[in-house]
Amino acid sequence: MKEKRNFSKRGTEDYNWVTSLFQAFVRTFILYPFFILFYKVKVEGFKNIPQDRPILVAANHLSYLDPPLIAAVMKRNLAYMAKKELFEVPVLSFLIWHLGAFAVNREKLEVSTIKTAKAVLSNKHWTMALFPQGKRVRNGCLGHVSKGFASLAKISKTDILPIGLTGIQNTAKWPFQGNATVRIGTPISYDLEIEEIEKQWSEQICKLAELKPVENPEELNTHPVPANV
Repeated sequence: MKEKRNFSKRGTEDYNWVTSLFQAFVRTFILYPFFILFYKVKVEGFKNIPQDRPILVAANHLSYLDPPLIAAVMKRNLAYMAKKELFEVPVLSFLIWHLGAFAVNREKLEVSTIKTAKAVLSNKHWTMALFPQGKRVRNGCLGHVSKGFASLAKISKTDILPIGLTGIQNTAKWPFQGNATVRIGTPISYDLEIEEIEKQWSEQICKLAELKPVENPEELNTHPVPANV
């Protein structure tokens, strides 16, 4: 019986020039033109992206299009933590694996996932992205935020770059019909305490993505649809 592949396990050798070239091609010739054509996407704060070191990108989550949108505007190689269920879809699994994604069990964070994240963030040519909300939230509120991203930042000794997304949740069926904005905040130091990292990220995201902070997110209708990453 064939052993089931562990999609949460990747090493530094996986993030080589072939993977970089493939992602650069998809990002430049497919994703960016698509978002400009259909969503008239605007980017604010691009100068806030550190160019001299790895960074952990942490964005709010509105749509299945969030990961490719961020990859398109960042102009850097991005590795995503993707929910393990996506790797059960044959064609999609092949595509996202070769674009640098790796699996995460949202019920239990595995050691292999942490090791892969550290491998990505130790590569100066790659960076990593995730969504601390854990699922798509479209009601205009921040909702629940997991502290896992802050812990990962401290473990890997990597600063966090907040990114706020607006408008991408509105489906654009025709060119120039959509209107999306990507606002890039200022890096948050991993040297801070976990609670302070979460606090600063939440405050920036509320401003960048025009969200309202909430005291009891469990009581809100947050569209309980599993996040794609």
